[in-house]
Amino acid sequence: MSDYYFLMCLLPPLPEALGEKIPMRFGELSATVMRNVHPEHHELAGALLHGVDAYNWEQMDQGRDLFREGGLLSRQDMTDNRDLPDFIRAFRDEWERGIYRTYVYDRLWELYYSYAHDVAERFGCRFLIDYLSWEIELRSSLAAMRIREEGGIVEDHAILEFFHPRDFSNLMTQLRNQKNPLEAERALDEERLRQIGRNEGIAPFSIDALLAYVARSAIYSRWEMITQDFDIETYLWHGGSM
Repeated sequence: MSDYYFLMCLLPPLPEALGEKIPMRFGELSATVMRNVHPEHHELAGALLHGVDAYNWEQMDQGRDLFREGGLLSRQDMTDNRDLPDFIRAFRDEWERGIYRTYVYDRLWELYYSYAHDVAERFGCRFLIDYLSWEIELRSSLAAMRIREEGGIVEDHAILEFFHPRDFSNLMTQLRNQKNPLEAERALDEERLRQIGRNEGIAPFSIDALLAYVARSAIYSRWEMITQDFDIETYLWHGGSM
């Protein structure tokens, strides 16, 4: 796929460990990528970054004052319902008719993942196809673990059931053995970083490598925020999402 040598050389090196400061804010980094990505890859990069928008919509819709930089929508865009992607519009329409899910925002993520995976398939982007399918399967496994511990029906939280969950039993055991939710979140994101490495391919300046870099940057950026003035009660109140 196309060569991104010059763009990748412009982007800063990423930290060695979660929580270390990254040289460029993720919002600035994602904007740089969107300005310089080749036209034929613009939709692919947008599909990845719309994951930030899905998170922000989930928080805003519940009245939480949490907003991550780096998506394609600003706070004002969301407040004004301006330039919303189709998956958010579809979620709003379904919300008005009634979403019969135990947690209605499972449907938002189902719509996002379906859209993003379809884009990846259409363009034949190996990184997005593999990483998104892994993330979808991981989400299902995490939901199943929590429901078995707290009670409930696993199927009520399933998304995109045509993806068959992989064996995440070792990771689930590791998460259960962590001392607190923050350490569990760290273990989870460290596994995400490893998976990104497995999926990015061998061409260092391809679109796959560029998207892998963006996905890594989003994780490091989130941990930079978590380690600034971190308060465990706030973390727990927001459901372990910062």
